[in-house]
This record gives sequence, structure tokens and C-alpha cells, in this order.
Amino acid sequence: MPSSKTRTYHTLASYSDRSAASLKLRPVSTEELQLYSWSDAESDDGYIESDLLDLNETRPYKFQSGDSVWVRTTGGDWYPGKVSGLIRRKGRTREGEGIFYPVTFFHGKVRKYFAPLNGDIKPDTEHVRSLLKAGGWL
Repeated sequence: MPSSKTRTYHTLASYSDRSAASLKLRPVSTEELQLYSWSDAESDDGYIESDLLDLNETRPYKFQSGDSVWVRTTGGDWYPGKVSGLIRRKGRTREGEGIFYPVTFFHGKVRKYFAPLNGDIKPDTEHVRSLLKAGGWL
């Protein structure tokens, strides 16, 4: 569990060096989006958020432009952000091929792609905030 004394902070430059190109993300066609769509029972509308026990768990969340989210950077820190557009990408995730969403954070100064199936993007809900608080992030 991180504490404010042991948590490391990274510069904006260290995040801008980690571009989407380094993740080998590819454009997603409308047809491919249908392949990556989950049934209503598995979509974010059907998920019971309280069943998320750990921030490392993956869920097939779907996001829209403007949605408030929490993202975990490669440094392991969680930050609030906003989904910043409709241009989604596809690439390898912990669960296989998946969708990556563009998110701005650091007050809109950094934009990076995050994948729900990597467990590094969560919706900004009361339950997620309680997990972040329990983990020492809030």
C-alpha cells in the first residue's frame, strides 16, 4: 500500500516519452468495434461495480468521450482523467486483444491510451474511489 512518503512522482516528460506507438496500437474499424462489443450482461451497464474487489482486476468497461475515469500510469500511480475523444485503438492487453481509450490527465497536459482489459482504467464511481482510498491513493 503506497503512502505519501513512499509514493514516487514522475515528470510530465517521462510520460510523454511513452507514446501509443510504443504500445503498437492500431486503428479500430466500425466492424471491429462490433467484435469487441460485449453482451449487455458484460457491459459496464450490466456490471455490478461492487463486485470489483481489487484495482488490478480487469473489466470490459465501455467509455464515451467526456467520461470521468481513473487511470493507472506505468509508474503505478492512479490519477483522475477524462476520456478525450472517440478515436479508440486496439492492441494487446493482459486478456488478449482489446480496446484502448484516449484519456487526458495532469489537468489535460498529458494524453495517453488505456485499456480496461489491462486493469489500468476504471470509471469514476463511488466504489472505485473507495478502493482508491483504501489503497492510499486518495
